Order: sequence, then C-alpha cells, then structure tokens
Amino acid sequence: MGHNGTILAVDDDSKALALLMSVLTEEGYQVQPADSGRLALFSVAAQPPDLILLDLRMPGMDGFEVCRLLKESDQGRRVPVIFLSASREAEEWIEGLALGAVDFISKPFRREELLARVRTHVELSRLRTNLELRVEQQTAELRVAIEQLQLEVTERRRAEQAARESEQRFRLIANAAPVIIWMSGPDHTVVFRNEHTEQFTGRTAEELTCAWSTEVVHPGDLENQQRVWCESMQAHEPFELEYRIRRADGEYRNMMDRGKPRFLPGGGFAGYVGILVDLTDIKRSQERAFEARSLENLRVLSAGIAHDFNTLIGAIFGEADLALSDLPPDAGGRESVENIVRAAKRAAEIVRLLAVYAGDRSDRSEPELTDLSSVVQEIVPHLKISILRQADIRTNLDSQLPSVWVKGQQIRQVLLNIIMNAVEALGGNKGVVTVSTSAVDMLGGRFVKLQVSDTGNGMSDETRARIFDPYYSTKLMGRGLGLAAVQGIIHSHGGLVTATSTPGGGSTFEVLLPVAH
Repeated sequence: MGHNGTILAVDDDSKALALLMSVLTEEGYQVQPADSGRLALFSVAAQPPDLILLDLRMPGMDGFEVCRLLKESDQGRRVPVIFLSASREAEEWIEGLALGAVDFISKPFRREELLARVRTHVELSRLRTNLELRVEQQTAELRVAIEQLQLEVTERRRAEQAARESEQRFRLIANAAPVIIWMSGPDHTVVFRNEHTEQFTGRTAEELTCAWSTEVVHPGDLENQQRVWCESMQAHEPFELEYRIRRADGEYRNMMDRGKPRFLPGGGFAGYVGILVDLTDIKRSQERAFEARSLENLRVLSAGIAHDFNTLIGAIFGEADLALSDLPPDAGGRESVENIVRAAKRAAEIVRLLAVYAGDRSDRSEPELTDLSSVVQEIVPHLKISILRQADIRTNLDSQLPSVWVKGQQIRQVLLNIIMNAVEALGGNKGVVTVSTSAVDMLGGRFVKLQVSDTGNGMSDETRARIFDPYYSTKLMGRGLGLAAVQGIIHSHGGLVTATSTPGGGSTFEVLLPVAH
C-alpha cells in the first residue's frame, strides 16, 4: 500500500497536532489530522482509519464523548482508540477504557513509546481484519458446498429409499464441513470419518478404521484420550476432550473433541457422533495477546475470536436446519444431524464463557430474579472439563435458595473470576475448589451467601489486605475482571465480598447478596 497504516490524529492544540503528524509521517504512516471531535467523527464516517489517537481534553466535545459516539457507530466501533492525556488520574483512565479505548499515552509523549504502542495496536487491528476475512471466506465456501450438496441430494431423493437417502445426506454434509466429523457404532468402533479427516491427517479411511493411535494422537495425550473415550462410551454419556493430533505436515494441532451418544427410535444405543475443531490458531492468538501484557488487548481479541467462531457455528446451525427441514421425522439419519446441532450449541456455550472470562463487560441488561445455585450448576460443568487435571471442583448447593435481583452476565463474570482465582491459587498442583451456596441472616437482613474455597497455599496478611485494590495482582499478567472490579459489581448490587486466608491454609471468598423481596 505504500505506507504502514492510516492514523487519525485528533487534537485541538495545533502545535501538538503538528508534532504528532511529523513523528508518525516520518515513521511511514499516513496521517489524517482533525482539530475537533466533530471533525474526527466526520472523518471516520467518510473513511475509517486503522487507529485513532484522541486528545482527552478538547473544547466543545471532549475525548470521552467522541469515543462514546465512535463506539456506537458502524464505521468507528471496530477502530482502536488510544487516548492522549496530560492527566494521570486513574479514574479518567478507567472511564476511558470502559468506553472502549485500548490504551492511554501520557502527554508530553515520548517518541519511542508512542511509536511502539501505535505499531502494536495497528498490528492487532490488522490481525483481527485478516481473521474476519478468513472466516468470511471459509463460511462462503462452506455455504457453496452445502448448497451444491443439497442440489445433489434433492436429485437422488426420488430414486433412493428413505433410510439410505438420510444416511447419504449425513455423510455428504459431514464431508463438506471444514472440521473432522466421526461416527462410531454401538461397539465403540469408529465406522465413519469425513473427508476432512483424511485431508487433515494425511491418512486414508482404511488407515484410520480403528481408534486413534500414537501415529495420530500425541503420545503424551493418548492415554487420557482413550480413557475418557472408553469411560464416556461405556456410560453412554456426552464428553468433551482436548488433545493434540498430528497434522499431515507433521505439526501437532490442539483439537477439541466433542462426542454425543446416538439412540435408536426405540431407545437402543446406536453409538456416537462427534466433531473435532482445531483450536490451535485461537490459542496462539490468545498467547500473542498475553505476551503483549495488555488486558484490554486480550479482551478485544478474544471477543473478536468469539464473534468469528460464532459466525462459523451459525453457518453450521443454518445449514443443519435446512437439512432437518428436508428430512422426514422418522428418517434414519435425522438423529445424527440433530446431534450435530446439539454439539454446535455446546460449542457456542463454550465460546460465550470464553468471552465472559476474557472480560466482556457489555452487559446492559436489567436486573432479574436469579437463583445463584442454578447459575453455579450452569457454569461449573463447563469448567470441570477444561481444568480436570489440575483442580477437583466440588459443589454444595442449597436447592431451596431464595432468589436475588442481579444482572445475569455480571454475576456469571464474578463467579468465573472467583473460581478461576481459586484454581490458580493451587499453583499448578492438584487440589480441591469447593463452591457453596446458602441463605443466612446477618447484618440486620437476609442474604444469599456464595462461598468459594480452595486448598492452595493461601495468602499473606499483606496480600489479603490489598487483594481488592485496583490494578493489584500476584500474577505476572492480569486476566479477566480483576478482584477490584468483582468488588465493584457486588457493591453495585448492594452486596458484600470478603476474603479470608492464612499462609498454607488455603483461601475462602464469600459473596453476600440481599434476598429479593
């Protein structure tokens, strides 16, 4: 393109604006100047830039208002915004980040710092754009393939028996999918793997007639993978398992394997249908964001990934629904397609939890009557799958718990952060995290108590005294909401959160929320 990217520089100070333009232009960026917030909005509406450098203090319309309007517009909501401010007030920084800004640069700025941060956020913006284009392309290819499949199946319906037609339809849909789809019989033998399996592994269907072996699965993962498969299949229960598979080029890829039992119309066990999705690129994108040591970068990137993955899942939903609409109710392959839909729904739930834990704070819903025990029962099973090797999560829930008035997404964020804090407190060792709910009378009223305890190393008095301070963390890199924000959410609901701990004796977090009247 001839330049490193387009940057909109917004500052009412003509000298400061000229300096910004000089530094960025010399570095190879194309700079669009604006000396007011209104002119900046017009410029973004006409041609969105790769990045916006926005002065916080401007007459008429300040930087906060400009950022808010940008994030509400179709053209500006995806453009990263960096605030320029001479103020070092933490409250202003927090407000700016809450409005959607990705970073702050203090005035007067240092040339090296400015250029380093600009390069980082321009690259993150391009990464997200490339991901969106890739997903759109894959979705379009999948849509074309399935449309062609539907035409072929329609032509064959008149000449084939109903049972054979539905079985062929399932196989063709599976072969058009950009993921590995497999199916087993009642004796646990894999009887079908789609064509993408051969493309991915470089091995023919004949070479993969049996279960995975060390030639495909990473030797360090094979024992656990086979154990979970056998235990789940013997119990006829769904399972979700992450392990590494060797791709055709020799690289091991991180895969999420989800299996769902199939049952005959009379209730007899027919086997399993499963989907393997490649999570490697998603994991690497998250690792790059963590290396940048920027919580807000991680939140934006994770939200983008969740959106992209949901787009792909949405395409699977749509095309599977079309297939179901063409299948008679008693078709033999209908249950297999329905199992694919249920598997995709479960994947969508996992992506939603990923976005919540990464810090998605876009909850603008109204408070509603909520049973905290039900919320725990909803979230904990998802967590058990991902942290089974490290922590044993146990629950002790009151089945007759009174309801509380809360915003559902915010309470789920609080619960996820407290539980993951407890898991991380184990320091990588095996341990137990216990989640309990109960109703208590105290402080002159009736409250619902949520308690999360761990068997980790505990905290010192100094750490415990600062655990709810803003920006304080005992980890190298912060993640999720942070306990200061957790405390803020609970206080906004009229509740209280406390922590007790002793070195070597584990920690306990208690949340009190007033019972709804």
